[in-house]
Amino acid sequence: MLLGAAMMALSTAAVQAQDTPPQQTEVLDAVSVNMKRDNSIQPYGRMNEVLSMVQRYGQGLFRLEFKLEAKDPKVPLPAAPKLAVMHADAYVPIVIKADGSFELPVLPKEQAKDAEIATNLVKGTAKMSGKLLLTVKPEQLDLATVRKIMNTARTMRSEILPWYLRWAFPQAEGVRICSAQANWELEWPDPAAGKSANTAGQLLTIALSAEPKELDPDEVGAAKKTAAARRQCTTLTGQERWPDTARLLAPTDTTLSLRVSGQN
Repeated sequence: MLLGAAMMALSTAAVQAQDTPPQQTEVLDAVSVNMKRDNSIQPYGRMNEVLSMVQRYGQGLFRLEFKLEAKDPKVPLPAAPKLAVMHADAYVPIVIKADGSFELPVLPKEQAKDAEIATNLVKGTAKMSGKLLLTVKPEQLDLATVRKIMNTARTMRSEILPWYLRWAFPQAEGVRICSAQANWELEWPDPAAGKSANTAGQLLTIALSAEPKELDPDEVGAAKKTAAARRQCTTLTGQERWPDTARLLAPTDTTLSLRVSGQN
């Protein structure tokens, strides 16, 4: 679920250290940054607009996560790369996790207008990609939530985001469910239950089948190369005939993601 190519580029700049007073030692990169504008880089104002709209209209169902990677796999990035969002008043340090992932801050519109991404990396050595992730956990998923996710995603793309930002929000096709074993079920109360003492509390269940071509797109390394080791997946689109109350029962290693148009 990569975002558009413009958002995938990383704005880089040379960073030169300067003497820092002792009281500033806890501040990330108390440095002088020489920003070099690249016309191929999406302005931070545009990215901030997407982040702001997802935060405001996404009903808490989505979040955008970015990842910093080496442009050339043969030349790894330094052990502790640093990023910050710079604007006229100050800069906001970005926490990069061990796997290179991070989140970008939502700035006030006026600050975002002239904001830039600064880094201590050599220009042209890194790239930035972005994903739209779900905040819903497997144990929270039922068909009512699937339908809410799908309706919100379609509304965001077709009605809320202006046309020039729609490239940043993928076209959702369903909620992908993945785990090592294809052992998923939907469970819901029997509508007929309660009419007699013999049926009170009865539940209905249905097994979900793994889709042969629906493999976990987030797998990397050996698991991705070995078919027998691949995590299996299935997808709920919200069009299923089962009721809103049908909830997911799944293995503990289950993960959820958004299946988007153009992705197997």
